Formats: sequence, C-alpha cells, structure tokens
Amino acid sequence: MAEEDPFRKLFTGGSIVFVGEMFGLGLSFLSTLVIGRLLGPGGYGAIALGSAALATVSTLVLLGMHTGVGRFLPRYDDPERRRGVLVSAFQLVLPLSILSGAGLILLAEPIATRAFGDPNVAPVLRVFGLAMPFASVEKLAVGGIQGVKRTFPKVLVENVTAHLTRLVLAVVLLWAGFDAAGVAWAYVLGHAGAAGLGTYYLYRYTPLFSRIGATSMHRELLAFSAPLIVSAIMVKILADIDTFLLGYFVSTADVGVYNVLYPLATMLTIVLASFGFLFVPVLSELHAEGDVGEMAHMYRLVTKWIFVASLPIFLVIGLFSELLIRYTYGSQYTEGALALSVLAVGFFVHAIVGPNYKTLTAMGHTRLIMFDNIGAAGLNVALNVLLIPRYSYLGAAVATVIAYFSLNVAYSTQLYTRTGIHPFDESLSKAAIAALVPIGAIYLVTASLVTITLPVSLVLFGLFLAIHAVVTLRFGGIDREEVLLVLDLEDRLGVDLGPAKAVAKRLL
Repeated sequence: MAEEDPFRKLFTGGSIVFVGEMFGLGLSFLSTLVIGRLLGPGGYGAIALGSAALATVSTLVLLGMHTGVGRFLPRYDDPERRRGVLVSAFQLVLPLSILSGAGLILLAEPIATRAFGDPNVAPVLRVFGLAMPFASVEKLAVGGIQGVKRTFPKVLVENVTAHLTRLVLAVVLLWAGFDAAGVAWAYVLGHAGAAGLGTYYLYRYTPLFSRIGATSMHRELLAFSAPLIVSAIMVKILADIDTFLLGYFVSTADVGVYNVLYPLATMLTIVLASFGFLFVPVLSELHAEGDVGEMAHMYRLVTKWIFVASLPIFLVIGLFSELLIRYTYGSQYTEGALALSVLAVGFFVHAIVGPNYKTLTAMGHTRLIMFDNIGAAGLNVALNVLLIPRYSYLGAAVATVIAYFSLNVAYSTQLYTRTGIHPFDESLSKAAIAALVPIGAIYLVTASLVTITLPVSLVLFGLFLAIHAVVTLRFGGIDREEVLLVLDLEDRLGVDLGPAKAVAKRLL
C-alpha cells in the first residue's frame, strides 16, 4: 500500500495538528475572552494593536526563512547541508529580530500618538518590542520541526506552550490589577517559553547543535525565500492592515471589537492549517519525484475533508454570530455580529478551495505567490481606506473577504493552468449542495417563525450535524483509502466502531 503512504502520513499528522490547533485555539479564545471582558474594548484594542505590530514586524524580519527551512530540510540527506539550512536561517534572522525589537521600543511613543492618536498604546508597544527575538526563534523552530515532519513537537511549541503560558499569566496579571501594558507581558513570556521549548526540539531532532560542519545555505535560502519576504508582508497586510487602519480612522475601542470578531472567524481555517503543516514537505517530495497524479489525488482528498470538518464550524459562526458573541465576550461586542457573519463566509470559502498556496510553495512558485499577494494586499488596503471611515469594522470585514476571495481565485487558477490540479470533484459538489440547501432552508424557515435563542440554536445545530453526516456518507464519495484510514484509527485507539460502521455501511 505504498501509494497510500503519503495520504496516510498527511491524515495522521493532520489529525494530530488538528487536535493541537483546537486545543491552542481554545486556550487563545479563553485568553482573549478574559482580556476582552476585563479590559473592555479600549484596553483590548491596545493589546490587539501591540500584538498586530509584533506579528507584522516579526514576519518581516523572518525573511520567509521558516518556510524555507520547512521546504529544504526534507530535500537533503547530507547532514552538513541539513545543518547549514538551520544555521544559515538563524544567522540571517536573529540580528534583524533584535534590532527590530529595539526599534519598536524606541519608536513606541510617536507610533502611538501620531498613527493611532492614543498615547496609552505606547507602553503596550514597548513591551511587545521585547517579544520580537523570542517570536522569531519560535517560528524558526517550528519551521525546523516541520522540515523533519514532527507534528507532536509543533503542537507542544506553538499550540500548547505559547497559548497556555499567555493564558495563565494573563489571568494572574489581571487578577493582580495590572492594566493593558502589564497584561502584554503575558504575551512576551508566552513567546519566550515557546522559543525555549522549540530550541530544545531542534537540539533533539535536528543537527543544529551538532559538531559537524555546516554548508552555507544563505544564497539558496534567500533565493527561495526572497519572494516569500514580500509575500509574507502582503499576507500580514491582508491580516492586520484593517486593525491598524481602524486604529487610525476610528478608535482603539473599534479595534477591540474587530479583534474579537477576527479570531472567531479564523477558526474556519483551523482544518486547512492542520493539513497544511505537513502538506509542504510531503508534496515537496512528490514534486521532486514528478508524481503530479498523486499530488492531484491527495489535493482533492484533503480538500474534501477540509470541507467536511469545516462546515459545522461555519454553521455556528455564520448563522449564530450574535449569540456566539453575546455568550462569550458579552453584549458590549454584539454590534459586530453582522461583520462576523461576513468574515465567516469569506474564511469558509478560503478553507474549502484547499491548500492552493501550500501546493504552489511546495512546487517552488514563490515569485508567483509574491505577485498574487501584492495584488491582494493592494486591493485590501484600498478597500479598507474606502470602507472603514464610513462602516468601521463592517467595512474592514467586507474588504478582507473580497481580498481573500480574489487571492484564492488567483492561486487556484495558476495552480490549475500549470498542473491541472484543482480541488473539486463530483462527490464534493454533490455533498456540498445536498448539505447546504436543506440546512439553509431549515434555518430561514425557523428564523421566520421563532426567535433564535440559545436552546433553539442548539437544537438546530444538532439537526444540521445529522444532515451533514448523512449527506457526507451518502454523497461524499468515500473510497477504500479513506475506509482503511478509519479502520487503522479504530485499531490505534482500541475502540469498537461496530455500530457506527453498520450505519455508515448502509448509507455508503
């Protein structure tokens, strides 16, 4: 069953990452819930601006090296070249991260007063500047872990340590009465803990700290990653420019509301991210072997399961947005319910078109990705400038959705024209239509007859899950390969899925 090995590897690794992503997402959600409720929109808005500044600047100084490390490590067997990939990446990134952190600390006051019109943001920016080197080491470590195809360490570093440390410290600091600048230390120490654990895993699984020589890989890494530098900046513009422009055009409080909505919507990309972690190294190997047919087959399988797993999340966020916000962050944020539904549609579409960006990366088309990202980022900036002054965070949500839709059209079109790879097949289309049509009809009829309260939403969600499960088994095109994976999972967990398998057999 050699030809099933790549998908088995992706499915198993993706499952581990999915559990880790869900755990990390839960911890992150609790952190923002605690901080958002206790600091209010204004205080949380200051934290969001500091976090966005850290994410944007650290992405710039990474130079795309974390992606380059994840791609190059599995391509080399020579220990000196493998160590050279890691050493070269750290030599390029660490000095820049230290300098940029110092720059953010020194320029915090003018950034806060002139860009955001809120001097209270300055102390928060200074604290986040201290996190810069730790955030860079954390990302490089995760890239190294990806390159050796280890999923569990990635989960511990990125999804557990960083988020758990931040949550615990945030609770302690808020309980002690600290303001936004004090709470920002929870983020710094979270990144520091993750960086320390990531360094340990590099010591354990890679030759970074061995005594062998290191072949210089600066040129190769920069040649591959240079377009990714621009791409990464454009991606951060897509993700964070709305936060900065809300702070500039509207208020820090509006930033706080939007940064409650945005993380909730990005939950829809969790399944895509779970498969995406191992997608680059696995597809990189297949591409090196010239096996485009297996790449296409794997792409469609992964896309189908991204849709299957993401639809329930979309139903909760998209259809019950007002209830979701009210019963989590509180009524002070419920005005953003419509913006959350808009974001949910955009990120659901982004998820179900499949890992197009990851596939182009594995094939080495980084320049193409760069130009696509430049176009999408420019469109996003223009739409944000046009819409935010008039519609605030709803305008930011619309701008984000349009930009992501345009980007995915570009990615998918270019992937298809170069390889013939696309995410859609007949079974996926049937399953999508057969699920979404009755679910949409039931929701619209129910909403027209009764008020959607929490009990009503729970009943509807249970009904939607039942429809989704039946439709997936009946029309989802489940094949032998996927059945074998379920049987393998049954053996590994030591559980008897007999009743479930009997029902599934009747529906397949």
